[in-house]
Amino acid sequence: MIKDGQRTFNLNLKVSAAEAANVEAEIKKHALWMRDTHSYDNSKIQLVHYYVSKSDELVNFANPEEGTTGNVLFSINEVYVYPEGIGQHMDAAGSWSDAPSFFGLLGKHGDVMVINGEVIETL
Repeated sequence: MIKDGQRTFNLNLKVSAAEAANVEAEIKKHALWMRDTHSYDNSKIQLVHYYVSKSDELVNFANPEEGTTGNVLFSINEVYVYPEGIGQHMDAAGSWSDAPSFFGLLGKHGDVMVINGEVIETL
């Protein structure tokens, strides 16, 4: 269960449709690395929640019938049990061979990036 005060990464990317498959492939590498180094129990870097979502960007979210912009939106979301999980994650990323390409992806396409965010509301 996600609780107030827990720390997060919320990484949001806006990508042209032409680049979306390449970006998704990089995100899949990140997900594999996350599975290798993180867990929902205390055997690895402990997460409460991890998911990645994608959608076509709408011209007008209030009226989807207006169509899409030609961009694809990706959202990578991680919630850590303990605040120190953020630092553990970054330390582990230092030895991840695909980190440079993933960070390059974030630098190029990162639209909104919440780093070490604090959960302030939950249900």
